[in-house]
Amino acid sequence: MEMIGLDIRVENCYNNYLYKIFNGIDLLKYVWEIHADDILYTVNGGIMQGLFRNGILSGEELFNCISRDSYYMIFVDLKAYLPGSSSRIEIKTFEDFIKSNCELVLICTDTTYIEFYCKDESVLDKVYNNCIDSHFEKIKYLSIEDVPGRNLVAW
Repeated sequence: MEMIGLDIRVENCYNNYLYKIFNGIDLLKYVWEIHADDILYTVNGGIMQGLFRNGILSGEELFNCISRDSYYMIFVDLKAYLPGSSSRIEIKTFEDFIKSNCELVLICTDTTYIEFYCKDESVLDKVYNNCIDSHFEKIKYLSIEDVPGRNLVAW
């Protein structure tokens, strides 16, 4: 059975979950589209909203953002493409993802629920192991048969 994604559950708290999830993944080989960025973080004692500065980031820019010590994710929607990918379509469903040239999708909803989809099984396995190593509350592999009809937009 081909695995295509992960359902992940994390604690409802400030943390650097994105850094932990993507640890050891070559983020630089992707261009990252940010479709939702409802992330809180502190600067000089004040709370700021929006961890990412714009809608499209290089891997280096993404890495710099997620490397903060701590932030609070409410809604996040990240989609990664290989540089030079053309004919991008809006990805709203799992079927859109499969037909597209999008390589990775990460969605966080309601702070604790994270869905991760990836077309490269070695990256998927690395993320799974990162989640295990970080002692996340729940980590479950998803097969292609598990996910038809899933919505891939953070609301």
